[in-house]
Amino acid sequence: MELEKIAPSENPFLPGEVEQKEENSAMAVVSSGEVARVQGQIISAKRFPRDQFRAYERIMQACRRPKLAKEAIYAYPRGGTTVKGPSIRLAEELARNWGNIDMGVRELSNANGESVIEAYCMDLETNSRDAKTFTVKHERKTKAATKILDDPRDIYEAVANQGSRRKRACILAIIPG
Repeated sequence: MELEKIAPSENPFLPGEVEQKEENSAMAVVSSGEVARVQGQIISAKRFPRDQFRAYERIMQACRRPKLAKEAIYAYPRGGTTVKGPSIRLAEELARNWGNIDMGVRELSNANGESVIEAYCMDLETNSRDAKTFTVKHERKTKAATKILDDPRDIYEAVANQGSRRKRACILAIIPG
């Protein structure tokens, strides 16, 4: 007696394969939508290039606003010295006024008590891109102990905080000094 061979896609004893194909299809749709969005932004940026002089003027005008000026620099003590630099809000304002910039933070995965995150910034006119992929553990360290985060809001805030820092670094790497 000869056994009939069943193709893997027809094998009822391989659960999950159908779900995997559906997940891959969904990812392909999301990916193609993302590609189309970025292509549209690049075409728009090429059609309407930035005027660097006007962008600089807008940036300088924005920095004259008292609220932004107050938040423009961060500073914190570290090892007996003070660490200072341009704040996240300043970097975002630079990008907004420089124009034709795509920037953001996205969660690539969330499993086993940690999130894998990507922060990025792309100059749509020059196709210059900087991205940082990193892992944020769902925990908060204090001097006393490490606390595991289980509240979704606490996890979101930890991820958003780390993501904003990396996004700032990406923006500052792309926009000319």
